[in-house]
Amino acid sequence: MLRILTLLLLLPAALPAQQSTRSQPKPWPWEFKGKPAPLKIVDDEANGTQVVTTRHFRMVVETRIARQDLARFARVVESVPELIRSHPLPLWAPRQQEGIDIILCKDEASFVRAGGDEGAVGWWDGRRGQVLIRADYFLTPPRPANSRLQPRPDQGLLVHELVHMSMAGILWRLPPWFSEGVAEYFAVCHQGDGWYLFRDLESLIRDHLRHAVSKNRVGEKFHLIPVDEILKLDHPGWLKTSQNQFDGNAYLPYATALLLVHYHFHGGADRRARASVHLSSLPKLSTATPAFPTEEANVIQERLVKYWSSRGLQLVFGEQ
Repeated sequence: MLRILTLLLLLPAALPAQQSTRSQPKPWPWEFKGKPAPLKIVDDEANGTQVVTTRHFRMVVETRIARQDLARFARVVESVPELIRSHPLPLWAPRQQEGIDIILCKDEASFVRAGGDEGAVGWWDGRRGQVLIRADYFLTPPRPANSRLQPRPDQGLLVHELVHMSMAGILWRLPPWFSEGVAEYFAVCHQGDGWYLFRDLESLIRDHLRHAVSKNRVGEKFHLIPVDEILKLDHPGWLKTSQNQFDGNAYLPYATALLLVHYHFHGGADRRARASVHLSSLPKLSTATPAFPTEEANVIQERLVKYWSSRGLQLVFGEQ
């Protein structure tokens, strides 16, 4: 993937790369395939739940799911720590605990009672070491517009929250645009059942955003939250921003964050190297949330518009 992207960076519309003054990081993966995960299923007749145990996780399912589907979900959840642990960037920083509970809540009321935020569909509860997923949304996500296909379980929800789990030890030291953008990055790369594709990323991101922010499409242009607003958000500000979007499109801040993470990961060897150095230094720093090494927001925004316009995604940041 790194070789392909290096060629892209030579094109006029590519993300401008800086001259690298550091040693090259490990090669970027082309793909990653998780292995089938052994699982144990126990039916709790009294509570009407299923308890699914894998090597690293215990899933409490508040609704009935077929065994073959549970086996697929187990493969997904076990793939995330394997992937993050082996990734060339030092993202692997889990908290030390015996096991992680994943609770598939039957509906929003159950989700909120368990500690999830109202209006959300997935939640990493770092204090309790739990991942909460709304099973009603997860099993039957909204059908894309003009599609006759039956919606499939949204495995990206699992991937997103389990990436947070895998980075839990450093999340509080990272700005929310990066932690949420990284989680979305891997969710978009996930093609199903623990298979992640890192080549042809531009097509994957373009198609994903066309669907995810379709409500904010005006003509051929997609309106997103400006880069400077996203870079300034702290964690409470992030929650407030996602909850207060017009027409309930809570995904908008995640869209800009996804593009920012792609920019830092695939915008040249030097940007990637600086991100790697910063991530490696976090355990040694005394500052709670040290500044992430990035560039001026207006410069990044101009480059994003130019880069993605040549790849079939017309972006407008703000009310332009």
